[in-house]
Amino acid sequence: MIRKGKIGWLVALGIALAVTGHSGSSGATEGDTETLRIGVPLIPTTLDPGQNSSGTQIGIMQLISGTLTVLDQDGNNVRMGLAESVTPDGDVRYIVKLKSGLKFSDGSALTAADVEASFEHYINDQTTWATYAFAPISKVTATDNLTVIFYLKQPYASLPFILAYSTSAIIPSKSIEAKGKDLYKGTPLPAAGQFEVQSFAQDQITLQANPNFAGPQLSTKTLVFKKIVDATARIAQVQAGEIDFADVISPKQVGRLSPPVEVRTARNVIGTHFLHLNNRGNSVLSDVRIRQAIAVAIDRKQINQVANAGRNEPALGLFASSSKYYVPFLSADPNSQRAKELLTGTQCANGCQLRLIVGSGSAEDGDTAIVVQQNLKAIGIQADIVMADSATTLKWSEDGNFDIYVTGSYEFSDSPDLYTSSDWVLGPGHTGYSSPEMKQLVRQLGVATGTSRHQAADKVNALFEKDLPYIPTVEYAVISASRVSSERFHTGSTYLYYVK
Repeated sequence: MIRKGKIGWLVALGIALAVTGHSGSSGATEGDTETLRIGVPLIPTTLDPGQNSSGTQIGIMQLISGTLTVLDQDGNNVRMGLAESVTPDGDVRYIVKLKSGLKFSDGSALTAADVEASFEHYINDQTTWATYAFAPISKVTATDNLTVIFYLKQPYASLPFILAYSTSAIIPSKSIEAKGKDLYKGTPLPAAGQFEVQSFAQDQITLQANPNFAGPQLSTKTLVFKKIVDATARIAQVQAGEIDFADVISPKQVGRLSPPVEVRTARNVIGTHFLHLNNRGNSVLSDVRIRQAIAVAIDRKQINQVANAGRNEPALGLFASSSKYYVPFLSADPNSQRAKELLTGTQCANGCQLRLIVGSGSAEDGDTAIVVQQNLKAIGIQADIVMADSATTLKWSEDGNFDIYVTGSYEFSDSPDLYTSSDWVLGPGHTGYSSPEMKQLVRQLGVATGTSRHQAADKVNALFEKDLPYIPTVEYAVISASRVSSERFHTGSTYLYYVK
């Protein structure tokens, strides 16, 4: 589960670097139709997928990673990758059959032994950002060259989705044995994904098509990801033709773009932007009536227009509208009268003062804070905006040194148990929300399958509406600009890159 706060922090730590390339409206790839150049705010800092936790980093790592399954572009389903089949065997086992003749990019054979060694490494790695994803897995055992059994601590309906994440990349067992803790130092590991690493530097990573990839061969042979921290610079360079694709641009700046550049919006399958509310006893927001009043007072349409230039959608529930588990209960329009009624008998009945914190790395968050401040003023609440770098606001949220925190979260797949199991969403780590009932419901959601999974999600939705530990504002969207067709390269609802 990806936390917006952490992404902003990592981006804020970057240093803007000059990116070279021939200019001209004819495009960056004139005379080289097999190469694409992509401008991103951040590139991987290491080739260890578990140490790259921002959206663009994970997107790049996903192109290298050979995985047992592959996420569909909408994030709702998976198809087979390196696996021929992934089959439940009872409640706590999955049997995975590999495709025959698999190879790594160096031509060496990929077998079940590599799958076993890879997951043993991941399960024991306590530094990966995906520890939550591996927690239900007890062990992974190869029974022959093409068969692997996943033993689980509990039923785990989301396992086929987890097997598609870059953090589940299959890597050579011989490399794990030979390099140990230095696994990702030195020469890049042989890859089993669509691409392998050609070169890797502080400001650029170049990928080349993997000749031994198990799927269809690509028409795009080389991807050059250039670190361009400043969003304005990314926009300028894609318009000038110095790059082919600019990822993560400000919705307010898209007016600067003109054909042949096309602006695209990718809304995440399950995540939303939201207002973290301090549920701890030392905050006036420990009173659910005040939290409900704020939720009613928020003008989500205004936030979308002001902060997102109208390119997003209001968030009306725990999950995004594209999720199978979406249950709307909020209104896109504010209702100040109803909000004032909810405040009756609370500490804010006659006005109160709240500390509203926001990270300085996101203009959209800053604009959201201003709209929220205006909305709350209409119901007699004074929200004092305090802006700081993302690392500082993250620390404040962990320490409970806030009342309202503008942030958000998303997941790569429509997996409600993965999304809700993190402290960032329904855990106590930031909001202070600690509900034994919600913990139990989230656990039930994690082990449920089929119809019972929807029923469990409905119960989580209902309790979320009742307790309202945080307030959804707008859905999670990423804006990009491209000189090439979406068929050739684009960002899906998973926030991963898709290339042909």
